[in-house]
Formats: sequence, structure tokens, C-alpha cells
Amino acid sequence: MTPSPEPSALHAVLAPLGDSLAELADATCSQIYRELDSYASISHEALTAAVRRNLDTAMDALRSGTVPEPAALDGAALTARERFESGVPVEEIVRGFRISIALIHERFVDLAVTRRLPAEATVGGVRLMWGVADAFTTRIITEYHALEVDAALRDVHRRGALVRALLAGERPDEARTALNPTAAYAAIRCDIADAAGAEGLRRRLEESGSTPSARAMVVVDGGQCRGLVSAVPAVADVPVGMGPFGRLDDLPRSDRVAQQALALARRLGRSGAQGVDDLGWRLAAASRPDVWQHYADRFLSPLDGDPAYAAEILATLQAWFAAGRNIPRAAQALHVHVNTVRHRLGRFAELTGAELDDPDDLVGVLWVAELGAPEPEASGL
Repeated sequence: MTPSPEPSALHAVLAPLGDSLAELADATCSQIYRELDSYASISHEALTAAVRRNLDTAMDALRSGTVPEPAALDGAALTARERFESGVPVEEIVRGFRISIALIHERFVDLAVTRRLPAEATVGGVRLMWGVADAFTTRIITEYHALEVDAALRDVHRRGALVRALLAGERPDEARTALNPTAAYAAIRCDIADAAGAEGLRRRLEESGSTPSARAMVVVDGGQCRGLVSAVPAVADVPVGMGPFGRLDDLPRSDRVAQQALALARRLGRSGAQGVDDLGWRLAAASRPDVWQHYADRFLSPLDGDPAYAAEILATLQAWFAAGRNIPRAAQALHVHVNTVRHRLGRFAELTGAELDDPDDLVGVLWVAELGAPEPEASGL
């Protein structure tokens, strides 16, 4: 390995190298503007300032005979920050720096040859400058990624605040640009079962809940994904509570329905998007725990003495309703004899006093057969 040159051996090229700033800046700007479209908005003055930082860093290394640590290269961090704010991709920032350092390197070699530097000093100087290039590149990438993370976190907080405001009935100024004011939106709620998959679930809800003219906005908020969509999300593996579509001003009501729909979908063991069209009368039933408790007292409490038999009767009732109150079809679904179904229905009527031909009783029986008993102290879902 070639040792670093003695700093004194390089003094002959340092002054003329420093005097080359204007020439190096012009050459760097010309090549970067020619090769990198993303630099079109970067001014000549800004690029010249970056070339000066690059040249100063290279000359400091030549003077000291050591390659700086990436963490010490504040000039690289400044360049990364400026280009990030201008929207230049990190790979093009690195390419731009490589163009600059290559031209500085070429100028150094030219001066070394014309000033008759010893070969060992020239090779050592070249190694120092490539070391500077590696350190500078490392700091640029590290800084850029840190800026991306900070920007992403700011965006998460901004989006979360906007969604919460909209669902609360507020209309922040940012909503005018983030959403289509003429589109219909619906609120959604979805539990996050696995924290590691929260972002993937959020993205699926947002992407499938968008239309070409109205982008959805879904955020992770606590243990839920919540937000607003312009289309029914195509997520089938988890329950998603969904409110009715409407104007942005209607989002608070939509969100209340979405919360109720999610709670009811959980209770029923349903998955996928569940809204008013899917849950129907069950949403109205769940919003009246007093009536719900009345029906539970009438049609469930008399069965409490034998839980196993109660489960059989409830399964039979559910199959009977699902079959359109057709006993043969219910028996077929349950894989039992039709007389078994008749016996269980008759026993249920005997224990509870239910009249299964009475529309009022049928409503109450269907209610508790599907929803069970309300939770203690329930006030809706």
C-alpha cells in the first residue's frame, strides 16, 4: 500500500490548485447541466459554492496527508440538504459530486506533472483524493437518508392531523389541495392486528380506496388505520368498517357509522369492507342497546340453564333464517333430520314464549340470533 505523501511534498500544487476554482466551477457546471437533468433548477452560484466546498475538502486532505472521517464533512451534509430541498435524487447528487471531484483530481494530476512532483507524492495525493471522494459520498448518502426519514415523519404527522381534522368536521386549508372537493368520500376504520404490517395495510386501503380523480387518504392512528376513501377498499382479509359516501362536510357522520360498522363486523366475524349496505338493519339494532337487552332477556335468558343445548338452538335458528325460514333447507345446511329442526324450533318457542309466526317476535328472535346479547353497559357499538 502506498503511504500518504508528506504534506510538504504537495505544497507546490496547493496554491495553483486553489486558484483553479473559477475554471473548475465552470467545467463542473457545464458537465452537470449537460448530463443531469435534475440539476436544471440549481443555480450556477449554488454549484460554484459546492465546488468550492469540494475543493477546500480535497486541499485540506492534501495539506494534512489524511482522509477526513465522513462525520466531519459538514460541506457534504450541506450539499445533500440543499439538493434534497430542490428535489434532486440522491444518486444524481452522488453523480454530480463525482463529476466535481474527478475534475479536481484531473487538475491535481496536471499540476503534479507540470510541477514535476515526485511520483510517490503524486500517487499518494491521488489516493488521498479518492479517499475524500469515498468519505464525501458516504456522508452525502447518510445525510440524504436522514433527511428522507425526517420528511417521511413530518408527512405522517401532517397527514394524521389532516385526517383527524376532517373526520372531526374541520376543513383545513390543506384539504383543498390534498382532496377533490367535488368527489364523494367515505370514512373507514380498520384494526391493526400486527404492528409490523400496519404500513402495508394502510397502503392497501389507500391504494384500493382511491379513484383516478380522487385520491384516498388513510393513516395509522393508534391501533387503527383510519381515513377517507373515494372507492370501496379491496381488502378482504380483515374487517373494515365503512361509513356512507358523501361530501367532506359529512365525514363526521360517516366516521361514526364506520366505527359502529367495524365493531359490528368484529362481533359477527365478518371481513372485508362492511358498511350500511352490508350490515343493514344490524347497525340500527346495535345502536339501541335498551331494545337489544329487552330481546336478549326474552329470547336468550331462558336458555341459560343449558349452554350446550342453547348453542344448538341458536345454530338452528340461524340456519332457519338463512334458509328463508324453510325447514328442509335448514336441515340440509345443518346435516340433521327435518324433525330435529322442527323439534328445536318448537322447544325454543316453548322455553321463551316466542311466536315464530308473529312478525314482532320474529324481529326480536332474528336480532338476538345474529347479534347475541349486548355487552354489559353497552351504548351502541
